[in-house]
Amino acid sequence: MIHLAHPAWLAVGLVLCLPYLLRPQRAWHYSSLRLLPTTHSIGLLALTTGGMTVIALALLLLALSRPQQPVPHANQPLPARDILLTLDLSLSMEGHMPMVQHGTRHERKLDLVQRTAIDFVQRHTSDRLGLIVFGDEAFGVWPLSTDNTTLLRRLQHLDTLLPAQLRGTHVERALLKSLEHMQELGQSASKIILLLTDGLDTIEPSKVEHILQRLERDKISLYVLGIQINDSSSVARLARRAHGGYYAIDKVEEMARALHEIEQLEKTNVSAPQAVELEEVYRYFALPGLLLLLSATICKSMWILEV
Repeated sequence: MIHLAHPAWLAVGLVLCLPYLLRPQRAWHYSSLRLLPTTHSIGLLALTTGGMTVIALALLLLALSRPQQPVPHANQPLPARDILLTLDLSLSMEGHMPMVQHGTRHERKLDLVQRTAIDFVQRHTSDRLGLIVFGDEAFGVWPLSTDNTTLLRRLQHLDTLLPAQLRGTHVERALLKSLEHMQELGQSASKIILLLTDGLDTIEPSKVEHILQRLERDKISLYVLGIQINDSSSVARLARRAHGGYYAIDKVEEMARALHEIEQLEKTNVSAPQAVELEEVYRYFALPGLLLLLSATICKSMWILEV
């Protein structure tokens, strides 16, 4: 699809052409009506040259606007893992971490999650990463892709991604949403859901079994990075039964172990779209416009001579 790099030239051209379009029509003066050529002949020639001139000017204005079209490229295979960050933005995440201080204030759980997620993305620039946030509902913020720059911008404004009225905790919906997203867009043999939560929710046993079956069927690893989660909670028990496991995000040694395990997972080729390259196509408008303008000028000169 063609788009214009400088569309303002169209408006400039219209403004410049207005005086010509609005000027009063000239009249030819003859001493006798018998000297006047037939009205049909004059009207046809005037219409033809006028139409050619208008089309020529339009084409030249389009050429000045720098029309461009994307150059198609075949997607190049890229060795990567598919990693979906699923972040808890419930109101409980506004709570502060005990014994963790920066200056004179305690750090919020949400701040810890944000720092951890940003650090993780910066460490995995060659992987396909996506982002889902959840409270009472789960929302896709960024699909699995290699565009980590945009993902980092989303993470830097993490506390604005979910309205306050939806900031309950529903881990089950978040996991089901993540499974659906991974099933739809996942390509790598190593598919990972990285759930960061304080786990203040209970998942029914039947739902736990359903989630485990889907994780096993689709060969997806579940890593839960928890904040002050009780070892007997349903989220922790689910994570320990899944391929991946449960790790305490506020314990440096456990975080290091989780990141090390993820790093050991195999990278396989995925289809990564290349950056869009644009081709200048102004010559396809400029050349016909110049030829039409020249032709219109010649036709008008011949018509004047004939008259």
